[in-house]
Amino acid sequence: MKLTYYGTGAGEGTPGLFCNCQLCKDARSLGGKNIRTRSQALINDDLLIDLTPDTNMHSLVYGLDLSKVNHLLVTHSHSDHFNPTDLEMVREPYAHERPDIFHVYGNERVKEKIWANVPGMSGDNTKLDIHTIRPFEQIKIKDYTVVPLLAVHDIKEECLFYLVMQGDKSIIYAHDTGAFPEETMDYLIKNKVRPDLVSFDCTQQSIADGAYHMGFEDVIKERQRLKDLGLCHDSTIWVANHFSHNGLWLHDKMVEEADKVGFLVSYDGMTLNI
Repeated sequence: MKLTYYGTGAGEGTPGLFCNCQLCKDARSLGGKNIRTRSQALINDDLLIDLTPDTNMHSLVYGLDLSKVNHLLVTHSHSDHFNPTDLEMVREPYAHERPDIFHVYGNERVKEKIWANVPGMSGDNTKLDIHTIRPFEQIKIKDYTVVPLLAVHDIKEECLFYLVMQGDKSIIYAHDTGAFPEETMDYLIKNKVRPDLVSFDCTQQSIADGAYHMGFEDVIKERQRLKDLGLCHDSTIWVANHFSHNGLWLHDKMVEEADKVGFLVSYDGMTLNI
């Protein structure tokens, strides 16, 4: 399996869209891995996670090839993770020579936003198939087995993150969420899940949170929680991802802290093979 991080920032991106704080000034000046777009990832070449407002940039700058993508997993309906108006571009006359159906998997709020924001849904748009999914109900997508896991993020909707399995490999992609809720932990324990890679939300970086996002201190604790319960193996890859400028660390500082405890730090365009 291959995981590519196309966007590794929080809702405002880094530097923040309208921000003039010192960290954003430094990020603009330094560039490189300090520039973080809104959150999006791709498993192999065909399973997309989230449809950020920066999707077109990811296509232009990092080579995201959406012609190969027919399945989209949506974590939740917040605008930095889900920009439904782009789904209008799946059909004619905006896209030519595509397969018949583009599948979208998400919660009830995601479905509502598609119907409210994609004009063709009320008429001749036959290109979208919307799948309303629930936590812990397994989905088969091509040769993937996908399990939506319950996140802790927004009480107004059932936010999700994902366990994705292919053959004997598995990834937990956990954004946006605080500490994993007991329902999710119970599922992982019952099913003896031992992922090859875990990608943790680290929005707050230097600031402990644990409620609706996590800081790096929270991430370290969450990893230990998984280790103590046997929910990993000796070669599990641990990644910190999804960073806000409010976390106060530029990329090199985040790497410095992560190296001390065996974490990788994501950046826009990073690919990991497991």
